[in-house]
Order: sequence, then structure tokens, then C-alpha cells
Amino acid sequence: MNLKEFAALKVGDMIENPSTGNPGAGEIVEAASNGVRVVWGGRHDKETRFFYSVVGTSWMNWNKL
Repeated sequence: MNLKEFAALKVGDMIENPSTGNPGAGEIVEAASNGVRVVWGGRHDKETRFFYSVVGTSWMNWNKL
């Protein structure tokens, strides 16, 4: 994923990170100009929301589903 694709993510978009070897998808649950929050694995009531900043690099490994 490039910066333009990252900036275009919106709530409800599904992503994957093939570099982790984990087949689970993540869902964008919050999107802002400085980054996104993702729930990995699907259960919103039991999962931690992870924040990924626009100035980070981990999202460069993502694919939008």
C-alpha cells in the first residue's frame, strides 16, 4: 500500500497484512487525517483497536481487500 491508498482508507474498509503470515483481516474502525484505527480478527467487543499513524511504515505492507 502506498501513502495515497492509506490516506483513502475509510471506516468499514477491510485490509490484510500478508507480511505477518496471519491470514486474518483487519477492519478500519476509525479514520482521521493523522492515521487509522484497526480491529484485527473481527470481534469488535473483544479486540483491541490499534492505531497506525500516517508517519509510520507498518501499513506499507497492507493490502486492501
